[in-house]
Amino acid sequence: MGNQEDAGRYINKISNRLRRNSGKMEEKLGITRVQGNLLGFILLEGMEKQIYQKDVEKEFDLRPSTATGLLGALEKKGLIQRISNTQDGRYKILHPTEKAQNIRGELAEEIRKKEAALTKGIPKQELEQFKQTAEKMLRNLE
Repeated sequence: MGNQEDAGRYINKISNRLRRNSGKMEEKLGITRVQGNLLGFILLEGMEKQIYQKDVEKEFDLRPSTATGLLGALEKKGLIQRISNTQDGRYKILHPTEKAQNIRGELAEEIRKKEAALTKGIPKQELEQFKQTAEKMLRNLE
C-alpha cells in the first residue's frame, strides 16, 4: 500500500494503543472509556470556561442524542451536574461535582504521561506539522 492508503491504518493503530493503555480512572469510577473522555474534557476545559453540551458535541463529534445519553449517565453516577445558565435557562452548564473534582489532578497527570509517551522523541516542528495534517484530514471527512 502507498502512503495515502496507510494514513487511516496508522490512525487506527494509534487509537487502539491509546485505548489499551488507558482506563484506570474509568475503572475506578465505574464509567466507560467514552464517558471518561467526556468527564476529562469537562474537568480540564471547565477550569477555563463554562462547558455546555454543544461544546461536548463539537469536541467529540457527537450527535445531540448521543451526548445527552452519555452526560445523563455521568449525572446518574454523581460526577456532573447540569446547572441552568442565568442568562438563558435553556442552556445547561456542565459542572463537575466534588466527587469528580477530587480526581482532576490524577486525571491531568494521566493525560500528561500519555501525551509524553505518545510524543517522545518527536521534534516540536514535526508535531506541529502532524497537527496541521490531522486537521486537514478531519476537514476532508466532514
